[in-house]
Amino acid sequence: MQIGIALVLAILPIWTVAQDCTDYHQYHCVYADYSFFYSRQSKSALFRPGQTSELKIVAYTGEDYYIAVCAHHKFGDIRLRILEDTPAQRVIYDNAKNNYEESITFSNQVTRNLIIEVSVPEGDEKSANDRRCLGVVIEFRKTDQK
Repeated sequence: MQIGIALVLAILPIWTVAQDCTDYHQYHCVYADYSFFYSRQSKSALFRPGQTSELKIVAYTGEDYYIAVCAHHKFGDIRLRILEDTPAQRVIYDNAKNNYEESITFSNQVTRNLIIEVSVPEGDEKSANDRRCLGVVIEFRKTDQK
């Protein structure tokens, strides 16, 4: 009996600290207009200050894409970069050059693999262990052929 209680007390702090970020992007990120469709390539994860992560996606020929990032305001400006998934990893877009805009819409002419890179700025010592959810919404639609 005492072993069971000790085990529960040992695991309890892990449960109280952990956050479930699974669907964070669905409820906190800004979506495009209703002409776009939600992509299951969208993701959310638990981040800490100073963390960078990559999400690999496939962008198909003849489609427009809308990509948005969102996180708790305490994180500050979230950096969003889109890179080609090639050995050179050429940067296609960097929101740091656009006042850290939280979304971008673009048209894709050829099917290609892309890397969505998101970075949370470094925090102060007080927030070093702060963990919060970050989401990336990806939407698509057929490019309007005029």
